[in-house]
Amino acid sequence: MTVDEAAARGRPRDPRTDRDIMAATRRLLAEDGYDQLSIESIAKAAGVSRPTVYRRWPSKAHVVFDAAFGEPQAGEFPPQSGDFDTDLRTFVAAALGFWHDPVVEAAALGILTERHRNPDLRIRTQQLLDERTLTGFRNLVRGGIEQGAVAPDVDVDTFYQVLIGTTFYHAQLGGPAADDLAERLCALVIQGIRATPNRKQDHR
Repeated sequence: MTVDEAAARGRPRDPRTDRDIMAATRRLLAEDGYDQLSIESIAKAAGVSRPTVYRRWPSKAHVVFDAAFGEPQAGEFPPQSGDFDTDLRTFVAAALGFWHDPVVEAAALGILTERHRNPDLRIRTQQLLDERTLTGFRNLVRGGIEQGAVAPDVDVDTFYQVLIGTTFYHAQLGGPAADDLAERLCALVIQGIRATPNRKQDHR
């Protein structure tokens, strides 16, 4: 019996089929890129039919989103060490590693284009950035404020956007080596957010 026949009779979906489709999508993204990817090529690589894929995902963009972004790794946000400068460098290095992952790098621009046409993808993309990382980043900055390393009036959301935007730009367009960029970026932003006696006095 085929997968399609089993599904038609109401048999629960085999989670292995989902895993096979996700694995095939990730492999094809890394090898061929977003534009060359199709539901047909995904189905062929996964050993299933096109209807099998469409029963699970309404479009190529949705398949790609889940393959690239849909399975957060355990402990995705770096744990805090208690030293703000160290924690910030760890966060930036993790962001660079995320955007430079071959699957994520191949998927990112295609998803960003599709999200403007699809409200569901727009929401899911925003949740990816906000729910998974922004809360953790706010806690990181809060720790820096408590340590006296960060000015209490820092604009956390803009700070976050600067880091995420720069690391994404680097992944898509290139530039200095990732390790070098992490050090230079952290050195630059730390100067701007550093707590100083004068700034503390202004906010008493």
